Amino acid sequence: MRQKTDKTRYFDKKLGEVLKTFRRTRLKCTAAKLADDYNFDKSNLNRMENGIIDSRISNVWLVAEAMGVKLSDVIKALEKELGSDFKLGDK
Repeated sequence: MRQKTDKTRYFDKKLGEVLKTFRRTRLKCTAAKLADDYNFDKSNLNRMENGIIDSRISNVWLVAEAMGVKLSDVIKALEKELGSDFKLGDK
């Protein structure tokens, strides 16, 4: 896997913001409560929401399911946040 770049850091940050927004608006709960209720590691959930770690798609899917949101809705919201001209690759 490639080294983290400014683009991947930005991507991770925006994904975390999207997850946090869904959690706050859909569940109206804290990350700690979500983690406790669905047996997630609290620190990993916190790092996902803060864009600190690269989130595996399976983990994003699990969090989305726990929030009652489709993974595709998370991706659509992420695409909207990133903007139509965002490209993760160099080309």
